[in-house]
This record gives sequence, structure tokens and C-alpha cells, in this order.
Amino acid sequence: MLIRDESAQVQELVHQLELGSLKSLILRVGFFAAVAGIASLYLILNFRGLDSETAMDQAQIGRQLAAGAGFSTLYIRPMAMWQLLEYNEQLPTGLFPDTYNFPLNPAVNAVLLRPVKRWWPMEPTDLIYIGDRVVAAGGVAFFCAAVLVIFFLVRSLFDRKLAWMTAALVFLTDMMWRFSVSGLPQMLLLFLFSLALLLLHWAMVARIGLRTGRMLLLLTGAAVLFGLMTLAQPLAAWMFLGFLCFVFIWFRPRSVSGLLVFFVFAAVVSPWLVRNYLVCGNPLGLGVYSILDGISGTELSYMSNLQPDLGAMGAMRAKIRNGLNMQFQNMFGFFGYNVAAAAFFFSLLHIFRRRETALFRWALLLMWVPAVVGMAVFSPNTEISVNQLHMLFLPLFAAYGMAFLLVLWNRIDLRFPPARTAFIGAVLLISALPMGVNLLTSPPSRMNWPPYIPPFISKVSSWMEPGEVLCSDMPWATAWYGGRRTLLLPATIKQFVLMHDYKYLGGPINGLYLTPVSGNRPFLSQIAKGEYREWASFIMRTADLSRFPLQFFTPLPINNECVFYSNRDRWSPRQ
Repeated sequence: MLIRDESAQVQELVHQLELGSLKSLILRVGFFAAVAGIASLYLILNFRGLDSETAMDQAQIGRQLAAGAGFSTLYIRPMAMWQLLEYNEQLPTGLFPDTYNFPLNPAVNAVLLRPVKRWWPMEPTDLIYIGDRVVAAGGVAFFCAAVLVIFFLVRSLFDRKLAWMTAALVFLTDMMWRFSVSGLPQMLLLFLFSLALLLLHWAMVARIGLRTGRMLLLLTGAAVLFGLMTLAQPLAAWMFLGFLCFVFIWFRPRSVSGLLVFFVFAAVVSPWLVRNYLVCGNPLGLGVYSILDGISGTELSYMSNLQPDLGAMGAMRAKIRNGLNMQFQNMFGFFGYNVAAAAFFFSLLHIFRRRETALFRWALLLMWVPAVVGMAVFSPNTEISVNQLHMLFLPLFAAYGMAFLLVLWNRIDLRFPPARTAFIGAVLLISALPMGVNLLTSPPSRMNWPPYIPPFISKVSSWMEPGEVLCSDMPWATAWYGGRRTLLLPATIKQFVLMHDYKYLGGPINGLYLTPVSGNRPFLSQIAKGEYREWASFIMRTADLSRFPLQFFTPLPINNECVFYSNRDRWSPRQ
């Protein structure tokens, strides 16, 4: 009798493993364990610190906020000085206000950095700054939260199985993880965008069910989220244009729905625009001039000029044309080489049975098209760029694309369940190939060299005295790792001497730190004849310093690829 009972228990356990709740529990635990393992690889084992100008810039502003210094910056652009002088006819005597970045991502960084305030000063033995890890961990948290929201949205649009497939596709996309640890605002944007899309879907269901009050309330929430997205990355306003068009086209009553969404969005964004206008005279701040990037020079070449030439705006048509061509030529890469996401465009040809599911893809398309135009104006230079918004659409594009691929598979009518499983596994495997290549071929260096050596950047910054100003070709890094007020290398030596002699920034510029940012460039095209032509002799260490304010210099590691100029010897050991 006892043997029979034990046999029954074993059979029940086997049944639970094959068909019951225990199988589902094991699969979920395995899925979450795999996600945690991938997160550990990107955040701990393969993490080499922040490597983006924008990420470091917004991180140091967040640290300023956490320290109670307001929305101020240690990274000072000559063009920002020009903008403030044009509006106020004088520069601020204390903290330098930042008008380049929008506030939400720095504010989130401030919240993340506040608990580790005691470790803000970087130690010489720190290969990776603790602030880098905190900011990257915040990005990973937003990424996981966004995928959770996307799971519920896809489950509502399709079913639970496709929701799990979509989550797996997103977590297996290398580009999404690289964004999550980059310090850029994209993961914050993805989380807000996912919530906005979920509210939009619920609003569509309410509109079909003739529940107008609930519909308007949900649209209001979505408009608030789009406003917050714009405060994190201004290019999100282009996506809002598509959202607004869809609201006007499909929701009833049109005028009430559309105007409500517009005014709620404006109410969220306008306080920051007013702040910018009061500070510098331009509601969009200094960041609007990044539109000049790629027209007749890089953005840094414009930002480094105390007397900028804005006459290049006439070439905007050619820039937009080139930006569109660049995006369409690299579209697969911008979607992280995800096969299912690329199949979204073919899913537009399929007729989905559920009305809200069929309509929702057109809402996505209406938001994506203006985003493409916006990215043509403010071109993303690489796949991992602050202006790259294609990745925000990747999860939902992947859901629709995977649904379409499964429809095509079902039409084969191959009645062999393992074959369908193998097909799904093949799609997941192909999408995960870039991740495997990246993790297996990642460089052995523990730092993002060239050009960043965080502990040495901190050391060089410490050579400066209070009240002195450092000048560098990578001021975002000295501001973040060194906590030093740093001027972007001016376009000309004359401008440097002018700002030094008249103490534009409240003190002399007694340090000039040049790195591979300017040195590791083609000599003729970008140094001798390009944007660094004025500083070519300083970069090559052949300058005549007898008539220059900084007459002492020393080569610096690694392999003397950096050089520091100063008014005196600050690096030799003192008695």
C-alpha cells in the first residue's frame, strides 16, 4: 500500500512537471535567472564605465543637483558663454547654469547618486568610478521595468505566449543592453514610452466600448508621459506629433481629445521652456544648435567657438536628405539586428482579427515616421547614440513581427510541434547572435581607453587650485571624474588667451589637458587643416610656449598620448 502511494506521488509530480503549474514555475524561474545572468555580464563583468559625452555630461549635472547646486554644470562650452553674453551681456559670477540638456535624466541621476555621496571623490585605485556603476544600474532597472510593462501590453494585444516571446527577443538584443549601461536617457525613455503605449491601448479599448470619460483620462495620462519623455530627450516631441495625429484621426470627439492631449503636453513641457528663456533667451536652450552637427563641421566645432558662425543653416536640406539615407541604409542595425523587429513592416500587410490590435500598429507607425524625420535633423552618429530613437519601437515592432512570422509558419501546416519550437528558437538565436559576438569578443581592458582613464583624469583635475579653470578637449570627462570646472577647448588660441586674461569664468585658465580625443585623428584632415588646426602644434608638442600663458608641460600616460600644459610645474613631487 505504501509503495502504491509513493508511486502515485511520483506520477503526480511527473504530471505537474509536464503539464501543471510546476512546469510553468520552473520555466519562469529559469527565464528570470537567465535575465539576471545577462544583466550581470553587462553590468559587472563586461562593464568598463561610461563612454559617452552626453552620459558623463548629464551624470555630472545630476551630481550637481544632488549636491544642492541646482541645474548647473562644470562642463562649460564657449558657445554657451556666447549665448549668455548675447542675452545678459554678462556671465554668471557663481554657478554656471546648464542650458544644453533637458532636466529629467539628470534629475533621475541625482536621485540615484545621492545615496553614494560619501564616495563621490574618486580614489586613485578606482578603475571604474562608483558613479558609473550607479548610473548604469539605474539604466538596467529602467530596462527591466520597461520590458515588464511591454509584457502586459503585448499580452493584452495578443496573448501570453507571444508576450513571453517578445520579452525574450528584447532581452536577447545586444543593443538594448548596451543602451541600458550607457548612462544615456534611452532606458528612461523606453520605460515612459511603454507606459504611454499601455495607456493608449487602454484608451482605444475604452473608445470602442464608448466609455468617453475613461478614454479622456487615459489620454491625459499618455500626454503627461510624452511630456516627461520630451523633458528627458527633446527629440521625443517628434514622436508626440505622431501620437497627436493619431488622436485627432481616430478618437471621438476629435477636437476634445486632440486639444486635451496637446494642452496637457504643453503644460508639462512649458515650465522648462520658460526657465531656459529666462536664463539664456532661447526656450530650447543651447541644445537647439546641435542641429548644425554634420553640416560643415562637428557639433563640438560649433560649441567650441566664442563667436559661432550660424550661416550654415542654409545647407539643412542636404543634411536631412543625408540623414534619411543614412537611417534607411542602416535600419537593420538601428533595430539591433533583431529579425522579428524588422518583420514589423511586413506585418502591416496582414489583417489581424482584433480591431484594437490591428489599429495599434498604425499608431506605432504614425509615431515612428516623425521620429525618423527628427533623427534626420539631429542625426544619430552611431547605433548607441543619444539621438537614436528607433530602439524605443523595437519591442512592439518585434511583437508584431513575431506574430506575423508565426502566421506564416502556421500556413505551412506542418503538424509536427517540435518543428514549430525549432522555428521560434531559430528566430531567438539569430536575434541573439550580436550579443554572443559582443560578449565573446569584448576587449580585455577594464577602462574605455582610448581616450578615458578615470583615475588619471581625476588626478590631473586635482592639480588645479580652487578658483582656477581647467581647459580640455574632453571637459565632460574632467567634469565627471575630476569634479573640476572645465572649459571646452576653444576654437582659436586668441579666444583662449582672451578668456584667460579677462577671467571670463571668474579665474584664470591655468591648465590645458589634451587627450586622444584630439590627438587620435587623421593629421592632415582634422588636425593640421581641420577643427583642431589652431592647436596642432600643442597636440604635436611642438608649440612655442614663450608667448603663451601656459609655459610648462608634461606628457602623460598611456604611452604619452596625453599632455598637460600649465603655468607652473604641478606634477613633480614637492618637498
